Amino acid sequence: MRAERQRGDGGVTRRRAAMLIRSARALLGPVVVLLLVGGAPGLDGAGAGTLQAGDPTSTSTLSTPPSPPVTTPDGDRLVRVAVRELPPFVEKRGDRYTGLTIELWEQVAARNRWRTEYVEVDSVRSQLDAVAEGRADVAATAVSITRAREERFDFSYPYFDAGLQIMVPADRQLSLANLVRSLLSPSLLLLFAVFFAGLLVVGALVAFIERGSNPDFDHFGPKAVLEGMWWGLVTAATVGYGDRVTRTTAGRVIAAFWILFGVVFVAQLTATVTASLTAKELRSDIRGPDDLGGRTIVTVRGTTAASYLRDRRLPATELDSVDEMVDTVAGGRADAAVYDAPVLAYQVGRAGANRVALVGTPFTSEFYGIAAQPDSELLEPIDQGLLELGESGAYERLRAAWFPTG
Repeated sequence: MRAERQRGDGGVTRRRAAMLIRSARALLGPVVVLLLVGGAPGLDGAGAGTLQAGDPTSTSTLSTPPSPPVTTPDGDRLVRVAVRELPPFVEKRGDRYTGLTIELWEQVAARNRWRTEYVEVDSVRSQLDAVAEGRADVAATAVSITRAREERFDFSYPYFDAGLQIMVPADRQLSLANLVRSLLSPSLLLLFAVFFAGLLVVGALVAFIERGSNPDFDHFGPKAVLEGMWWGLVTAATVGYGDRVTRTTAGRVIAAFWILFGVVFVAQLTATVTASLTAKELRSDIRGPDDLGGRTIVTVRGTTAASYLRDRRLPATELDSVDEMVDTVAGGRADAAVYDAPVLAYQVGRAGANRVALVGTPFTSEFYGIAAQPDSELLEPIDQGLLELGESGAYERLRAAWFPTG
């Protein structure tokens, strides 16, 4: 927690500098504001893992003046907290919330004698909108601190070092199970259906043409058709046992065409199975963001991960939820998912290591903080509470409870 707090000093500096600028704008006019912008430390937003201005995950809604403090009948202040479900940070069980962020917030609130009212929304954008529009006092579910968001909101000290990481399907090695799945793929099932239909037609045709002229097909009927299909199978496979042969000219012409068909079919079957297995093996080559080019990527809409992929021109399908993203990767419908490392680690544990796996290490530096309107009087006591939790060891115990192997 101490290290995270130190890394968060740049965010606090930017917040105080932003407060200076707003005061100067009101008192001294635009000329002094320009001078302050030119010289205020940290306002260039430099730093690993921050996003450029125009980050689509930041709200475009103009902030309204903070609502007057609301107190409960017993005199405690009521704080409205915008949250969204994102295990293990926020998880709804019945009519109550739990998770690392929830427990952290409730300890901070208890130290300040605040009562909490949770405002549930469905995305980080909606969280920030709720704060900007005055429907919530703070936003507190894994809200990444970015330069674009700092321009519109003030943030607490960072309470979690996140960063982006990559998740891939776990079953990426060549195995009998992979081979069976490849043979049962829709494209191969269609190929087998076409072959069986051709085998039936050729077997019946040969049995009909060869009847009376070939002792192997002495009469036309179901048994003769089955004998014709057996002949067609060994002929297409170029095995040619010799127990059944065509004797008429028409039968031999059909046999010649059927042999060519068998060669094409076997070649197509081999190519399809090889391509399927190769695609599975290629996934094991993904070790970091430099390996994502040309791959099928998924992420969650409206997040810093989606912004990262857009900024680097890596096409990705943006899904509505983390669960949908994990299911897509586990089902083999995507080569990789890019998202916040702690969330992915939790999902791997929940989904099972035999379905999805993490590769590499986090490749960005990203911090979670509690967002509030500019100049909010809540941030100072929130920061004090976070500092106390870190110094007392309560934060580390809380983190270990939700990330046992982290």
